[in-house]
Amino acid sequence: MKQAIITIIFFFLILVPLRAQNDFKVIRVNGSILIRERNVSLETGTVFSEKEDLLFKTDDATAAVINAQKGRVVITSRNHDLSTIKSNYLPSMYNISSRGGSLSMSADLSNHFSGRYVVLERESTIIDRSTFPMDNDHFFFLRYRYKNEDINKKLSFSGDSLIIDKKSLFTVDGNPIPSADNTSIRLYYHKGNESVFIGEFDLIFPEMNQLAKETEVILSEIKGKTASEKINDVGAYINEFYGKVSYEQLKPWLDKKFGVK
Repeated sequence: MKQAIITIIFFFLILVPLRAQNDFKVIRVNGSILIRERNVSLETGTVFSEKEDLLFKTDDATAAVINAQKGRVVITSRNHDLSTIKSNYLPSMYNISSRGGSLSMSADLSNHFSGRYVVLERESTIIDRSTFPMDNDHFFFLRYRYKNEDINKKLSFSGDSLIIDKKSLFTVDGNPIPSADNTSIRLYYHKGNESVFIGEFDLIFPEMNQLAKETEVILSEIKGKTASEKINDVGAYINEFYGKVSYEQLKPWLDKKFGVK
């Protein structure tokens, strides 16, 4: 009896870690992917084994998945054998850039507001007011398309901080709108009777409840890491799937939402 108990404990200690090494948790899915044998759709939080067969309903379907030991990887219809795609595992660390410092030239602004630019609901950017004064006659505004019309939205500011706020940005005639027709945004600086074009970029506002679910999955698999490593890991994911996000935004959000200090 004693020998049987020892044997059971031995197999439990050996097999459970091995199973954990072969299990992946889904962070995010684009399109539709099924676990063929169980007929279960992959979605954020789904756990499956690398040995299970996946059915991609469309060729362009993808999923970001993570394993505590192996890291994070993106699977596609052409590359989803998790036991053999070691070279596709993504780096766990990404040095999130800081958006600190004062922007003092048009080129600085154009470089700053470029590419896929992520705002977690609201962001402040420090502007050199000696070059770009901000008052009733001098201000920045964004132009986007809504129902095939150009909408100009004056950006608010506080001291030397330029503010982009989703709630105030997406209002037309005082009424909230879901979003613009697309993510393409044009930034201008208005002074006197002149409006100067600064640049064009893609302004990304993630759906925060969904992003929180995805972040929770990542954090559940990297519990042993330091706070700095966790911030970088989450930042790497956001950078890849949404766009560039600043440390100044990400750190307080992770602290408030998940207690990552």
